[in-house]
Formats: sequence, structure tokens, C-alpha cells
Amino acid sequence: MPEFRPEDLAQWVSRPWKNGVPEFPITGISHDTRTIKPGNLYVAIRGEQFDGHGFLREAFAKGAAAALVDEHFQWLENPVLRVPDTVKGLWALASGYRKTWTATVIGVTGSVGKTTVKEMVADVVARKGKTHRTAGNYNNHIGLPLTMLGMERNTQFGVFEIGMNHPGEIGALAHLLQPHIATLTDIGSVHREFFQSLEEIAREKAGLIEKLPAFGTAVLDRDSEWFGMMSNHTCASVKSISMEGVADYVGRNLGGGVLEVNGHPYAMPLPGEHVMRNALRAIALGLELGIDPVEIDAGLRQFNPPPMRWEESKVAGITFIDDSYNANPLSMRAVLNAFHGLDGTGRKWAVLGGMRELGETATAEHEALGRFIDELGFDGVVAVGELGRSMVCKNTVKFFQTLEPAGAAEILKENLFPGDKVLLKASRGERLERVLDCFKKL
Repeated sequence: MPEFRPEDLAQWVSRPWKNGVPEFPITGISHDTRTIKPGNLYVAIRGEQFDGHGFLREAFAKGAAAALVDEHFQWLENPVLRVPDTVKGLWALASGYRKTWTATVIGVTGSVGKTTVKEMVADVVARKGKTHRTAGNYNNHIGLPLTMLGMERNTQFGVFEIGMNHPGEIGALAHLLQPHIATLTDIGSVHREFFQSLEEIAREKAGLIEKLPAFGTAVLDRDSEWFGMMSNHTCASVKSISMEGVADYVGRNLGGGVLEVNGHPYAMPLPGEHVMRNALRAIALGLELGIDPVEIDAGLRQFNPPPMRWEESKVAGITFIDDSYNANPLSMRAVLNAFHGLDGTGRKWAVLGGMRELGETATAEHEALGRFIDELGFDGVVAVGELGRSMVCKNTVKFFQTLEPAGAAEILKENLFPGDKVLLKASRGERLERVLDCFKKL
């Protein structure tokens, strides 16, 4: 954890200390009393369902050195910085700290694969120097500034994921981060309920590369229909990638989980064309930073997928692939394709739930996905949830209008044998991983 001088924190939020000044440097910033550590600055955030000010006594009891609180909140016991809005105060702290960095700052956004690319990039650049990365998908208006404030001062590379739910968020977060290098993952129909078109989503994502300096670098996919628009949205140097096409960095699938980029082979940590595209971004970025291809390959070999992202386990001889962290039309097709292409003699079943936040396009997107599933010809499909109704296909063995993890697990138990494979895929809100939990208990 980095240390902060109390006088710097006060300067960054433009407010004086009340109830005295902390005697020692602040060691880290936290907004969660469940994980707070002695010496931390506790940030009391008001949310829709909670108010962090109600946990102040707990924070100080656990060793917090000071707190950032609302200016209207009366607290007369411990050192506090009182600000008009604690979220804006958190941003002010992150912005002030950002000005002290000497690290190369890398930003990652897009519709699908953000966390995977962020992890791959971090694993690659870590071969060259001390690296700080976004934990999990801590990529929103709270997660990003907290991640920034968690970076040690002697870090050489900071790799940050930026996400969004509504228009205008990417540009604001990118302005806070001030990246030197950025890459965008594939653009698709994600959070569509808040956008009128796919083009609006693409332009929102372009907010990241708009904030790059003229000496910066944007790694962009020439195969994307949005490449031209994206290139025009940045004054930075654009480095292109392509699978099998013409670009600065060209990837070729050699088979057997090997991707060749500009003449050098790289072993892929997971199956699937989408994994190769994600790895291509990390490889290109590593090469741009002058990292040796052998070191890049070693970095990719260290990649471990985050939980519920192609997370493999074996139960009673049956292989489960849990990719239920999230889902959208792009990621659904990519993962289903990768699952379909797996080697082996066993049968392949899929347990699928709905894709959320698609707005008015939800029914059409689920019906189109159902037709796509038909073409793949799985041995069995179990669809769950109200949204799952629209993607019921000819191979559907059972449809549950509500998510019944025990019922879905029973269907699998009755039909599967050792050597078979099962894919679990749905949006996070469907909590499809419970099917696996129930299966383990049968």
C-alpha cells in the first residue's frame, strides 16, 4: 500500500483537517470496513442502499487513521476531511496522486474481454517491470480511483480497466486516469438499454483513446468496422492489429493453440478465436514497449482466467466450464464457438441463461442466439430464466422460466456421463454458477 502525507491529502481535496491532523502517514485508502486496515483513510460513500457514514465507528475501531466525510456530517472524535461530495473527493485524491506518478499508464476498455485483456497485458508488461493492475473488474467511478490510489509510487506500469453503464462515463474516467497507451476490445451490443445504437456504444468507448496524449499509442483492431472512426478520435499514434489481414501486428492461427504474430509463435492459455484476438492486443502492446517476444510468450503462459471466466472443473468425470460471470451477444457466440470446437469424444451440453441490459433489442438478440445455437448442434441445451425463453432451440431438453439451479442440475445428472462436457453461460444477474453448486451435491 502506498503512503500519503496528510498535508497532501488535504491539498488534493482543497479542505483542511478537522479534529486534528493524523500523526503518521496514511497507509492506503478504503471505502469498505470489511477490508479496511490500520492506518487507512476511510472514505464514507453514500450509495442507493447504504451510507458509509454509518460505519465510521467501525472503521476507526479497526484502526483507520482518518476519514473523508460529507461536509454536513458532524464528527468530533477523529481526524476527518470534510468535503461537499465524498465520491468527488475520492476523485480529487486520485487526480492529485496521479500527478505524482512516473509509471507508464495503460488503459483498457471495450464491450467484451476487458478483464481478460487487462490481465494479459499486465502479465506481459510485468516481465519488464513492477506492474499494478485493476483488481477483478474494479473499473467504475468508485473502483478506478480506488485502484489508482492503491498503486505503489515505484511502480513502472499501471494497467487499468475502464467500464461503463451509461453515456459519458468512459471519457470522464479516462480524463481521471490520463493514460499513455490504450487498447480497445471488441465492440458489441452491451448496455444497449442506455444507448440508441451500436455506433453510440463505439463512440462512448472511443472516449478512452480521445484522452491519449500526442506522444501516446492506441492499439486498435483493423478488422473492426469501427477502426476508421476510432482512428479519427485520437491524436496519438495508432498501431493496428489484425487476424490474417494487413496491419502493424498480424496474427495467424497455426492450430494447436498457437498464435503467430509477425513471425513469432505464442502459446494461448485458453481455447477460442476470441482468446487469440485478446492475446493479439496484449502481444502488440508488449512489442510496442520493446518487450522481447520470448518474454511476452512467458507472460501469456502465466495468465490465469478470473473466476467464472472459462473456469474448468471436473465433477464425477464430467468437465464443467463455468463462464457465467457475464454475457452479451458477442461473448455468448465467442464462448459457444470455443466450447463447440473443443476436442474429445464426450458429448457437449450447454446450460444457458439470459443476457441482460439489452433494452428493446433483448428479444431479437436472444432469438438470434437461439438460431446460432441450432447451427452448432449441441447434444443438449438447458435454457433458464425469462430471457432464456427467447433462445429456446431445437436441442433444448428443458426450459425453466425461473432459474431453478436444482432442477437444471437434475437434468444434467440424468443425462450426462463421464467424459461429457457442460458449458455454463449467462449474465451475472442469472447466477448460473449455482447449477454447478447444486450438481456437486447430487
